[in-house]
Amino acid sequence: MEFISAIISPFVQSLMDPVKKQLGYIFSSTKLVRNMNAKMKQLDGTILDVKKHMERNNISNLEIPARIPSWLEEVEKTKEKAQSIPSTGNGCFNMKMRYRAGRKAFKIMEEMESFIDENSKITWSDAQRPLGKVNSKIASSSSPPDAGAQNHFRSREKSFKEILDFLQQDHKSKVIALCGMGGVGKTTMMEQVKKTAEDKKMFDYVVKVVIGQQINMFSIQQAVADYMGSSLTEMSKEARADRLRITFEKLLEGKRKVLLILDDVWETIELKDIGLSPLPNGFKLLLTSRYENICKQIAVEADSDLKIVRVEVMEEPEAQNFFWEITGALKHDKELNKIGTKIVRRCGFLPLAINLIAIRLKFEEKVAWRDTLRRLENKNLDYVQESIKISYEYIQEEEEKAIFLLCGLFPDDFNIPIEELTRYAWGLRLLNGVSTLGEARDGTETHVHSLKKANLLMDGDDDDDGCVKMHDLVLDFVLGRVSKGDHPWIINHGDNSKWSSAGMSESCNRISITCRGMFEFPRDFKYPNLALLRLMHGDKSLTFPEDFYQRMENLEVIAYENMQYPLLLRSLQCSTRLRTLIFHKCLLMFDCSVIGELLNLEVLSFAHCGIRKLQSTIGNLKKLKLLDLTGCVNLHIDDGVLINLVELEELYMRVADEEAIRFTDSNRVELAELSNHLSALEVEFFDNNGMPKNMLFTELKRFRISMGCGLVENTDKNMHSFENTLRLVTNKNELLESSINELFEKTSVLYLEVDGMNDIEEVLVESVHLPQQSFNNLRVLDVIKCKNIRYLFTVPIANCLMKLERLTVSKCPVLEVLAHSENGGDGVIKFQGLKFLSLKMLPELIGLCNTANVIELPQLVELELDGLPNFSSIYPEKTSATSSMSSNVSAIQPFFNKGVLIPKLEKLRISRIDKLKEIWPYQFSSSDEVNACMLREIRVRECDNLVNLFPTNPMFLLGRLEELHVSSCGSIKVLFNIDMSCVGETEEYSSSLREINVSNLEMLRELWRMKGESSSDILIRTFQAVESIEIQECERLVNVFTPTVTNSDVGILMNVSIDGRRPCEARKRNIELVQKSKEINVISKAEIISEVDVVFEIESSSSSSTDLTTTLHKYNHQPPPLLLPHLKELYLVNMSRMSDVWKCNWKKLVIPQNQSQSYSFHNLTNIYMEKCHIIKYLFSPLMGKLLPNLKEVWIRWCDGIKEVVSNRDINDENEEIISSTHTNTFSFPLLDSLYLDSLPRLKSIDGGTTITTTSIHDQFKCSQVGVASWFLCQYSKKIEIYNCPALSRVFPSNVVGQLNKLEELRIKECKSMVEIFESKEINKDGVDSTTNVGDGSDDTCTAITIPRSANMTLLQLPNLTILVISKCEVLEYIFTSSTLESLKQLKELTVAECKAVKVIVKEDTEHTEKSKSIIVFPRLKSLTLVDLPDLKGFFLGTNEFRWKALEKVKIYGCPQMMNFTSGHSKAPKLNYIHTGLGKHSLDQYGLNFHLTNATHEVCRFMMFNILFAYKN
Repeated sequence: MEFISAIISPFVQSLMDPVKKQLGYIFSSTKLVRNMNAKMKQLDGTILDVKKHMERNNISNLEIPARIPSWLEEVEKTKEKAQSIPSTGNGCFNMKMRYRAGRKAFKIMEEMESFIDENSKITWSDAQRPLGKVNSKIASSSSPPDAGAQNHFRSREKSFKEILDFLQQDHKSKVIALCGMGGVGKTTMMEQVKKTAEDKKMFDYVVKVVIGQQINMFSIQQAVADYMGSSLTEMSKEARADRLRITFEKLLEGKRKVLLILDDVWETIELKDIGLSPLPNGFKLLLTSRYENICKQIAVEADSDLKIVRVEVMEEPEAQNFFWEITGALKHDKELNKIGTKIVRRCGFLPLAINLIAIRLKFEEKVAWRDTLRRLENKNLDYVQESIKISYEYIQEEEEKAIFLLCGLFPDDFNIPIEELTRYAWGLRLLNGVSTLGEARDGTETHVHSLKKANLLMDGDDDDDGCVKMHDLVLDFVLGRVSKGDHPWIINHGDNSKWSSAGMSESCNRISITCRGMFEFPRDFKYPNLALLRLMHGDKSLTFPEDFYQRMENLEVIAYENMQYPLLLRSLQCSTRLRTLIFHKCLLMFDCSVIGELLNLEVLSFAHCGIRKLQSTIGNLKKLKLLDLTGCVNLHIDDGVLINLVELEELYMRVADEEAIRFTDSNRVELAELSNHLSALEVEFFDNNGMPKNMLFTELKRFRISMGCGLVENTDKNMHSFENTLRLVTNKNELLESSINELFEKTSVLYLEVDGMNDIEEVLVESVHLPQQSFNNLRVLDVIKCKNIRYLFTVPIANCLMKLERLTVSKCPVLEVLAHSENGGDGVIKFQGLKFLSLKMLPELIGLCNTANVIELPQLVELELDGLPNFSSIYPEKTSATSSMSSNVSAIQPFFNKGVLIPKLEKLRISRIDKLKEIWPYQFSSSDEVNACMLREIRVRECDNLVNLFPTNPMFLLGRLEELHVSSCGSIKVLFNIDMSCVGETEEYSSSLREINVSNLEMLRELWRMKGESSSDILIRTFQAVESIEIQECERLVNVFTPTVTNSDVGILMNVSIDGRRPCEARKRNIELVQKSKEINVISKAEIISEVDVVFEIESSSSSSTDLTTTLHKYNHQPPPLLLPHLKELYLVNMSRMSDVWKCNWKKLVIPQNQSQSYSFHNLTNIYMEKCHIIKYLFSPLMGKLLPNLKEVWIRWCDGIKEVVSNRDINDENEEIISSTHTNTFSFPLLDSLYLDSLPRLKSIDGGTTITTTSIHDQFKCSQVGVASWFLCQYSKKIEIYNCPALSRVFPSNVVGQLNKLEELRIKECKSMVEIFESKEINKDGVDSTTNVGDGSDDTCTAITIPRSANMTLLQLPNLTILVISKCEVLEYIFTSSTLESLKQLKELTVAECKAVKVIVKEDTEHTEKSKSIIVFPRLKSLTLVDLPDLKGFFLGTNEFRWKALEKVKIYGCPQMMNFTSGHSKAPKLNYIHTGLGKHSLDQYGLNFHLTNATHEVCRFMMFNILFAYKN
């Protein structure tokens, strides 16, 4: 037995041990939990030690073991698991709970012991950490002090995102440059990019080196080494570079990613000197520089593409906010606000200038602000212009400096034409070594381009590509520089009405003056050293001295712009050195033949002048190289003029289709002969002005020529840009005979409307051996109304259109394809540079090519398809056969075949494609084959058979899509019909869609519909970026947002506009606009009461949860989702069945306790409601608590509206909410306008003191808790009320003492208006002496006036400036006398057509004794009393009035008015009174004058005892 026992015992023991262990979990559960808690205290001590060690190392920038951060994370997770085990309360008999608690405690205790043991083995080296190492890196301390203030610059968000995209490792560009003018904020943006890259751990190392103007390579190498944590002991530059290269190579071996930042680069940096030439994979180089050319040179050495991100000046609102944030000044100080606004504008929105000035003005008095503005306006702030001075002095070429300074001749914010600079530079001989104007133009454009790259000049406006601009501060620098020295410039574009040449140096070299307001030039206008004279904007009254030009013997350039009658000059009066004479937009209605005497003239322009004839004397200008007759309407040229201009190089004669230059036969012959040596020609040939025979085009380098049409279409938008252009409206034979096709090879813009042309190749020059090279320079091609053309190009020609950017083909009735292949073996077709493609009204088009070629459109951004009847889809099915030249055009085929590649398409516009059923295949679920993931804008209209706008998985399209516009598509029922089964379980999507606009979609029922189930762990943020939704004329629309959109997030929705017009009013529809989040339920369509529409119905899914604690627990201790917190504008139009805008369960909606927190609807600024006839009120006082940013409320033509703000929500159920929130009642600090128009049932704006409850006790209770303690009208700055016949009072007595914000009040056609400001007398019990009893028409109880406070203040209107009252038939007075003392700001008072008005100011007997005997109106300027048949006087009390500013009084139609005021009145500025009989002078008639009314049968004497005293 012992033997058996010895064998069995261990076996039994091995079986019993697990059992004992499991039983131990039950019986030792409490002990295990207790031991676990003890172990956790030990672990807490270890954690505390580790964190303290980490903190010390972070402060000292020492290394932290790599395992420590993850160790802490894992420990925290274990602690969370331990805290989930209850220490007590598992119960003695609940074996399952005891087992689980004991087992879990045992496991956790083992983990804790493992963590403690592991920590004891971790070694802390405490070595110095490399500055550039990102992991656990402390925040950079080098950020500018105001970097935070720039984080909200919305205008720079796009640039910021672009930089981050370029820094991604999968982007091929390794070099990124931030370029901009000095002080624009390049370094600040770089710091923000650096911080973001570090926070996102995009790189393992971030190395930043400031370069500066003087390159010190040893210092740069040392800075790089410091950031990398390596030492440089070598002494030579080359050896140190090798050491850095070895360091970088070691990083590459570990697949480390490095960002190198070179800040403030002024010269080319040799990357090989820091061991990075070429730039290795895994490295990115970020540059900041004023000079783009320098960055390009660095990118070449790095062997990388360069991406330049230009940093522009701020937008004005950003600049203003930036300034006020730094100064900390209060903007409500009107004078300070005005000065500050001007300072920011004078700084040209340049961040550095604003920052420097704002810091200096912080805590300063107004006198310092005024002085700063004065100095800015006088260009006298050196510390602001220092950075511009550095950039200017860095320009190495003197010619470039001269061109730069020449830009200072133009006014602020002026589009400076580069062509004008060229003509000035030619006349002033600024360009060395040029012999022709073409060479001069090349030189000028080169210098201008260089100055733009140096950010001393900026691009002109978008519609003026041939212009540049100069920043205001740069212009200030130029003006400061040229106004000094031995030969200063005189530049004045301000108010010159009193301008004088006194005190100006006779040695001045250049003058540029705006003559607006001037009547004559000074007689002493003598400047013998003057080389350039430029005068602008002089009207007909401006006169010149007869000897104006006599003391200007060195004049080389004269330019007159917008001068009505400039003074013409003769050779005896003027310098023989004059080379350039420019008249631009001048009348010149007189003889210009004297100009023919200026024999040395080389540039002459009459552009857009009123000249009607070019006299023969102009032919005397043998040296003339440029003649500009642009815009000279109906000009006649004398015979012999053109032929005698033997040196002419450039001739410009563009006018307009019907007003072009009228060529004689001699003119055409001369022009043909002149064409032998012209290098530039701009001319229009059409109608009787046909192209001359024997025209030669071989020497032309610059041209714009039209046949059969004008040039205006292509040139109006870009007045100053110039591209070689041909517009040919002719037939094939005439085109070939003219030989103008010789210019195709040089043409950039080509418009063809050629009859008889079968393809473009037919009109090429026959001698061309390689026809595909004929369009090498073509950028824009328009082919219109070519009736015979079946295809545009052959494939070889299509592939050679390397520069083609815009292609438009329209109204070609037999065109089938764009590119045609004879044998089908031409391979890939690639439109290398095409950005815009428009195909319109092409009934036979069946594809881009007649074969199965792969077609690449790598740069295509915009695509317009209009009137293409043969396509049923745009993108192909996965298994779709490729498009072919088939006779069976009725077969369903997509516009693109499977081989089309369009990776950059951003804008897609589709119109009038009758057969179109879908754009994308409905079942598409992947973006790999559709080439559409870059789309930003989709516009679709008039496609009646289109059913599916998007595929069932549209997520791949929503990543970048921003705008969606759909109109007049009669078959669309749902915009987004999303099948969740197609989306996928592991995919997470985000959207950029911000604007949705749909109109006239007859069948549209919903915007979104989601089918199927998705994992609850996946949040598909399909529409989180939507800012604006506009819906018009969609008669069947049921839902905008529905409960089925369970995971939608439209949190930043800012604008909602619904025009509910429905042609068929018999249909009963419900339109809902609701916000749906996981725990907030919206009544679905089926639950809505018939014929009741609610825009926002807010209800909690829980029927029992009423406290905030429970609510937070449901949201994992987070606040419940906010409802449309970014909604800014709400438009409700023609909502004929809408009964409520907001309908809320106030128990479930969290009311904010302070305005600093975010909450539902808190950004709503504008509410516009029109033609909504059922609704009775807009919102309740409780809803008003959520609208602190409300700015405008407009309600028009709503027949059912009785109140704007109503107390109808007050009942026993929500009384507790009212009581708990009344102490935190919000005002409307931003409310600007309240506009009410044509509301026939409106009785009260705010419900007033009328509370519709069932008992007087309840009414009194409501008044005590403050439900109506705020009123919309008391916060409005401007109130306008028109045609509200049921409204009897505007301002209830509760608010008459709280109208401090009211500035403008206009009331018209309110027939029941008894009082504007309620002023009921109060009895001794503090209750109104009258009681308002309702008319019983309402479905509420009788309305009774509630008690009023005994200490109610008097009416005060301290900021009222304008008051206009008209057509209020029962109104008897406007104010009471107690109000007059508060009208300190009143400027305009008008009362008209009010039949019952007896006095303007009613005497207030209660306050007569307290009121002052003298009443002053300090600012009232205008007083109008018109058609007031019962008016007795302005005021019949005995007070004296003083009208200090009164200038205009108009009184007529007031037959009962015998006294204006009973007391004396003084108006020192009043000289006249305007009456129905005319203007009457007080000087003439004295204080008393007689008026007769001839329209009465009995004329009676009227005497106005107006008693206005004179100034003395």
